[in-house]
Amino acid sequence: MAGTQIRCLACDRGSLEPFLDAGEVPVQVGVLWPSREAARNCQRGAMRLAFCRSCGLVYNTAFDPARVDYSLPYDNALHFSDVFRSYERRLADRLAGRYLRAAEADPPRVMELGCGSGHFLGLVCERVGARGIGFDPSHDPARLDPVARGRVEILREPFSERAIGQRADLLCFRHVLEHIADPRPFLTTVRAVMQASPGSVVYCEVPNAFLALRQLSIWDLIYEHCSYFVPASLAALFAAQGFEVLEVNEDYGGQFVGLVARVAVGTPAAATGAAEALAQLAQDVETFASHFERVRGEWSARLADLHARGRRVALWGAGAKTVGFCALLGRHADAVATVVDVNPGKQGTFLAGSGHEIQAPQSLRETPPDTVIVLNPLYEKEIRRDLEAMGLCPEVLSVS
Repeated sequence: MAGTQIRCLACDRGSLEPFLDAGEVPVQVGVLWPSREAARNCQRGAMRLAFCRSCGLVYNTAFDPARVDYSLPYDNALHFSDVFRSYERRLADRLAGRYLRAAEADPPRVMELGCGSGHFLGLVCERVGARGIGFDPSHDPARLDPVARGRVEILREPFSERAIGQRADLLCFRHVLEHIADPRPFLTTVRAVMQASPGSVVYCEVPNAFLALRQLSIWDLIYEHCSYFVPASLAALFAAQGFEVLEVNEDYGGQFVGLVARVAVGTPAAATGAAEALAQLAQDVETFASHFERVRGEWSARLADLHARGRRVALWGAGAKTVGFCALLGRHADAVATVVDVNPGKQGTFLAGSGHEIQAPQSLRETPPDTVIVLNPLYEKEIRRDLEAMGLCPEVLSVS
């Protein structure tokens, strides 16, 4: 690895060593673009990944937070999938059961940062009769989730020091930390909120960087995610910021890392096996650039072949992976005839970068595809079931 080194924003000890230039990709993957032209002309940003050997952080050194605007109409909800709904229900049950106690006279308080429609926050509150407060500048009150009604108050503002003093027996932020340019001030504020609520615990969930680095899901590299974590590096960050890590797990088929922590008393101990884990991570990083180009080349060739044979190709899912897939494959993504998604909020809008109109899966009945590409293998069984229910039997390719 060679090139300019930048001080690590997570540990402030090591330097960020560049290892991959992935080119330019759409800055925001979940914006509901109203037209093909707007989607194709969306702002793009460079992906230049670097690695800190001291703490394991992987970071996009080209990230500019000023480019990201969460006040735009935005939807990255996944709970329209049966698979994801089941996962969220199990997670809500686990967190509420372990860390909250039902009490009619003094209900527990739950706080979620980046809560979206309030769906997950409402699920947790529902389990134990808790009251919830959420922070999300992109929240649309008209899209408040039914399970949150009467249980949750959502503030259309970013989480900040204004939250200090509000009770939070459980504080959650899921798929938020990877969007924050400097995680240390953010976690300092989280700790301050928790210190005002004795016994409080925090649950943090982020995408698992091993999905890209080891399973070679290169489409999971997106501009909004300036930071990439594995279990060891996430635990190291929390410990360095004054938290005692109670548990850290890989979940959702290894795609997510979930961590539970509380405010530490004294200096937190280093996690067992952390040095070995970071050494292995360094080896993964060293070989990733060559793997990245190989996978991109293989899928470019596959799409070119499908196009040459006149196959009608559909992408199932209009999330971050699909935006990344189309962006990284460039002109080869023109072979894709349609993109479908089960989220009704996305239907009728256009995919960032490529400009494909996002349609309901039922639209495939009118123009049946020859090939359906599934960007997330966790949903393949569910998608095959839905295709069969529509009387369709295309070739199904899973991007894994």
